[in-house]
Amino acid sequence: SRVINNRPAISEKTRQHVLRVMNEIGYRPNRVARSLASDKTYKVGIVVPAISSAFYSDIVEGVENLLWQDNYHILLCNTGRSAKREQDLLYMLEEDRADGVIVFSSYLDPDKLTELLKRQRAAVVFSTDVDVCVAGIVSIDEGASMMKAVSHMLNSGRQKLAYIGSGDLNRAGRERRKEFIAALESSGLTANPDYITICEPLHWEGGYNVTRALLLRDPEVDGLVCYNDYVAMGALRACRELGWQVGKDVAIIGYDDLMISSMVSPALTTLRYTIPNQAVGALAAGMLLERINHGESVQKNVMLQHELIVRESAP
Repeated sequence: SRVINNRPAISEKTRQHVLRVMNEIGYRPNRVARSLASDKTYKVGIVVPAISSAFYSDIVEGVENLLWQDNYHILLCNTGRSAKREQDLLYMLEEDRADGVIVFSSYLDPDKLTELLKRQRAAVVFSTDVDVCVAGIVSIDEGASMMKAVSHMLNSGRQKLAYIGSGDLNRAGRERRKEFIAALESSGLTANPDYITICEPLHWEGGYNVTRALLLRDPEVDGLVCYNDYVAMGALRACRELGWQVGKDVAIIGYDDLMISSMVSPALTTLRYTIPNQAVGALAAGMLLERINHGESVQKNVMLQHELIVRESAP
């Protein structure tokens, strides 16, 4: 036990002898027995809305890399942006006695989410509205981010700006649309409600369909701010098929700066965190470990900022 748990009060000679015998007989510690003794399962639930998204895969990698150093394993749960599925997954993690959960971009009603998180042993949320007493919070300054995107468009001579985003099912969807409108108003412009569009799915197919319909209906639009880079790439394709020159006839700005965003043509102007996505994941994992080890006394709300990466789609 002292060797396995790296405890003192044992000589190095004995430690090496025990390790050699463990190796010879193929001994592995029984994690169930250890969890009964320590009241820890060394399992953490990671709940994401879209496991196929390169954005979330980068963040989850950062989470896992940090937790692995403390001998934690992750249970990766994909909600498919379904509130019912998210609820069921949180019940499952509670029943499996996960030591903690990290919920990314929840689609649950905030009150329901709060109720479910209170039942967890420790929790952290990302871009989600809960009380800091219930969970550690990694939030995003959506107002500053959208102001950067809109100001860049206006400063480059664009006047008819449209937003392609999600509905009100999650915080990011609500905030980005609201802050887009606020950024226009702070610049003395009024947002045209016909230019505020809902995109489903939040992938290139949705971006393609919405952009094509919007530009055929309102060809005066000269700037598109998109919910994420996938949506923006769908917009790029629609513009190309309609014969619009992106960067000249219409400007497009995405969100997240996926690796492929610099490789498409034209290269995508986008917003990205001022720290790498993997570091964002490590930040959330570190907050969770603090709550696992020290309880609700650790109350943190860390706000992330974005920077605008200017490329060919919106020079």
